[in-house]
Amino acid sequence: MVSMGLFYAAAVIALAPTLLLMYVLLRKYTYPYTERPYFSDPTFFLFFAVGLVAGVVMFLVHSYVIGNIIAIIIYALVQVMAVIVIMNLKRYRGKSDSVFYGLGFGLGAGGSTATGFIYYISSSADMLDGSIDILGWVFLFILGLSMILQYSSVGTTAGEGIARHAPMHFAVQAMIYNVVYWVVFTIMLLNSDSVAMYVMAAAAFAISLFYLRYAYFKEIAQIADEVDRQNDTVGKRHRPKLKN
Repeated sequence: MVSMGLFYAAAVIALAPTLLLMYVLLRKYTYPYTERPYFSDPTFFLFFAVGLVAGVVMFLVHSYVIGNIIAIIIYALVQVMAVIVIMNLKRYRGKSDSVFYGLGFGLGAGGSTATGFIYYISSSADMLDGSIDILGWVFLFILGLSMILQYSSVGTTAGEGIARHAPMHFAVQAMIYNVVYWVVFTIMLLNSDSVAMYVMAAAAFAISLFYLRYAYFKEIAQIADEVDRQNDTVGKRHRPKLKN
């Protein structure tokens, strides 16, 4: 019973900010904010659902390689390639809305991975001296949020790569950010009994927040501007091909 209670708490702590972030990031790109949405809601939620499942798998993989820097680097690279492989279908290549579906995939993966991580840590409590107090839950919330931000950013960059017919070019960009994030995250886990844990946790959160800010204001906003320019004389939203 206690275990299920912790799981529900972890799910709320992870999925509530995931859904809030989804609303904040997407509200001006779909109904009712605009009559010409930039993506299909059903397709977006399909990728979100696929991301939820993928996040569970990625969490299980992470639980096996946790604490091993070399394995974590490989994990960070594979994580990006997994998004590329899943999204690289013919119907999404070169289409502007793919960047939004990448974000949806990342939000789903980040939400489920964060849920698993928060539940694992809270149930074992090894990193928090055997107990979870209010500050401990706040700490776990920040860690989970950093995962959500990071996965969302990786998904967005991968989605832009699919949209621009240059998946590997953008995959490399995502890999650089992702490796840095997960190495910092792992250093945090390896220093759970010192101030360094909190310093590294703050660094991981800062990296993920900076990356999402870049993905949202640079990648998504730029594609939206290109779509607007191409649709000025059309009168309705379509899925224009983008320049590399």
